[in-house]
Amino acid sequence: MFRIGEFAQIAQVSGRQLRFYDQLGLLRPAHIDRQTGYRYYSIRQLPRLNSILALKELGLSLEQIGPLLDRELSPAELRSMLTLKRAQLERSLREEEARLRHIESRIAQIDRDGKADGLDVIVKSVPPTPFLAVNCTCDSMDEVVRMVRTVAEEGMRQIRPALRDKLVVVARNDADSERFDLDIGFSLTRPSNASVRIAGDLVLRATELPDVETMATVVRPGTNAESHTSFGTVGRWIEANHYEIAGPCREIFLEPITGPPGFEGAMVEIQFPIRKAA
Repeated sequence: MFRIGEFAQIAQVSGRQLRFYDQLGLLRPAHIDRQTGYRYYSIRQLPRLNSILALKELGLSLEQIGPLLDRELSPAELRSMLTLKRAQLERSLREEEARLRHIESRIAQIDRDGKADGLDVIVKSVPPTPFLAVNCTCDSMDEVVRMVRTVAEEGMRQIRPALRDKLVVVARNDADSERFDLDIGFSLTRPSNASVRIAGDLVLRATELPDVETMATVVRPGTNAESHTSFGTVGRWIEANHYEIAGPCREIFLEPITGPPGFEGAMVEIQFPIRKAA
């Protein structure tokens, strides 16, 4: 028999660890002196302690280890448990690798620009959203601005506040075309069959913004001459983190543009659907 300190030295663990395993019922002392309270362990308990340490090293919790030691576990059951643990570790590794790439891209941005631009790219999932919008094609940015203002003003006037949510611009731009193919409208708080005539033959019609599992987003103030920098920030982030664009860009106006802070100052969230690059 060995006193707890001697057994701890042989097993290369701490006495505190052995006491903790005793409290959990994982490894009871072979004998406790009733007069002194000293704990004694047998060398024959070493294989059980080694099993605890080995299973713990595999990533199993002490709560999982106890039942494994106390009953005969079939190879299939142990394999299933370890397969699940492997999947959890692989997911953790992927998350850590993604975090590492995010850090590296931020460092590269600071090295390139000499400062942080204050635009933080956040990845999120976006649910499907009812949308009341008009599809239009614009020949210039000035025309885009006029159309957005028109939709914003008419939407604020004609769509009930309880139904109207945020002004949204969806851009599906063909790389070979200089024209802007846009959906401009309002996200809605609930599905609706409403339609809104805004000018001439232009009508906001009910549709839906589809859900997106992985969306790279950045929030910037206003639609102005500096807006292009935020798109560049998202583009560099997408490239640095080995993604590619997987759908049309969305601009979500988080504040109204028909009054203060206005078109130039309203906070806007840019959203790019992304997927892992091949």
